[in-house]
Amino acid sequence: MSARETTPLRAEQGQVGQGFQAELSLKLLADIGLVGLPNAGKSTLLSVLSNARPKVADYEFTTLEPNLGVMKSGENHLVIADFPGLIEGASEGKGLGIKFLKHIERTNVLIHLVAVEDLQGQALKVGDPIRPGLAAPTVWERYQKIRHELKNYGAEIEKKEEIVVLSKIDLVSEEKVKEIVKYFKKKKIDMLPISSGNGRGLEELIFKLSYIH
Repeated sequence: MSARETTPLRAEQGQVGQGFQAELSLKLLADIGLVGLPNAGKSTLLSVLSNARPKVADYEFTTLEPNLGVMKSGENHLVIADFPGLIEGASEGKGLGIKFLKHIERTNVLIHLVAVEDLQGQALKVGDPIRPGLAAPTVWERYQKIRHELKNYGAEIEKKEEIVVLSKIDLVSEEKVKEIVKYFKKKKIDMLPISSGNGRGLEELIFKLSYIH
């Protein structure tokens, strides 16, 4: 073939080609991963920390796919991933979380949210009375459920740096918050109380996240 003769006049006998099958596994790359039981407040926290606008509602499994947001911290930009809520048995394939546990492998730090109150699908209105909140041992049990699933999944994701957050503290009394934080302290776990609703504790959380590299 040439610039003038663009139609091929000769051909060579071809040979049988080779083929193969490949299975690709996409893993999101994020600096921070939000984990916790369904309706723990992960999506709301993502929306106040970043530019993301995930779907937020007062029922479980609002998040069906991972949501990503970017938080500006000084000159750095941190990518935050909000994963669907994990349930007991997620590492064995139950619930939605098993599909997304692999993405946690690529995060540097986990923010583990544990809600102080279980709304069970109840919507709150301005002026609603303070709720009793969950007992400290119950909150601890919920925290341990997620830790168990992370460990069972493997890949040593349970060894990642973790910031434990007590979420939705605006729904309960100050005494209840102190009770739970003290209970975790006895278990040698430092817990940061926050409210994405009124902003309490968020400044300290952002300060902690600013040291992530």
